[in-house]
Amino acid sequence: MPRYKITKSLIESWYYVHDCWEGCEDDAMESFLRTLRCEPEELTEEQQQNIQNGHDFETLIEHIANDRFIPKQEWERDKDGHLIIEPNSGEPMAHQVYPKTYRAAYELAQIVKGAQFQVRIRKPITVNGMEFEIVGVLDALREGTIFDFKFKNKSFGSLDLAGDYLDSAQHPFYFYLVPEARKFLYMVSDGNDIYIEQYFPEESRSAEEIIAEFISFLESSNLMDEYKAHWQIAA
Repeated sequence: MPRYKITKSLIESWYYVHDCWEGCEDDAMESFLRTLRCEPEELTEEQQQNIQNGHDFETLIEHIANDRFIPKQEWERDKDGHLIIEPNSGEPMAHQVYPKTYRAAYELAQIVKGAQFQVRIRKPITVNGMEFEIVGVLDALREGTIFDFKFKNKSFGSLDLAGDYLDSAQHPFYFYLVPEARKFLYMVSDGNDIYIEQYFPEESRSAEEIIAEFISFLESSNLMDEYKAHWQIAA
C-alpha cells in the first residue's frame, strides 16, 4: 500500500485557508495549493530576512546552551579611525560584541540546557485506510519535554500572544512522534522578552483526528489526487 508524507507545515497551510483575514481567502488558498504541489514560495526580501532572523535566533540559543557561543571581537578606534593600543601590552584594544537578541536567547538557553537539538523523527500512521508518515524536526528535546522556538519580528507590545498555538497541528503531531513526551513548550521571543505557552498530551487533539479532517477536505475539494501525486513516499 502506498504511503504519503504529511507535515505540520502542510496542515497549517490548510488551516490558514479558514483562519486568514477576511478578504484574503483567495490568496490563502493559492498559498495552500503551492504548498500542496510542493512549489517553491516566492518570498519578499522582508520575508526572507524574517525567516533568517528566526533561524539565527534558534542557532544562538543552541550555541549558548551547548557552551559554543563566542562573542565577536571589535577593535577599539579613536575618532580618526586609528586603532587604540593598550599601553601595557602594546596590543590593540578590543571589546566583545553580543547580538541584540543575546539576553532573550541566553534566558531560553538556560531552560533548554542539556537538550538534544534538531531532532528529526518520522513515524507511520494509518487513518481512514490510508498510510501516512508524519515527519517532523524538533527544535529541542529533553527528558519528556519538547521545546519549540518561535521568533517574532514584531515586539510583544503589538501582539496578542495568549492561546496563539491552541489550534496548531504542531504539538499534536509531535506528541504522536514522541509518545513518551509529557509536555510541549512553545518558547516565543521578540529578541527582548520571552513568552512560554505549554500543552499536554491529554488536552491536545490527536494526530489521527487532524489527518482525518484533512482527508475529508481534500476529498470534498477534489484535491486528493493532487496530494497523492506530490506527497507519496518512494518505495
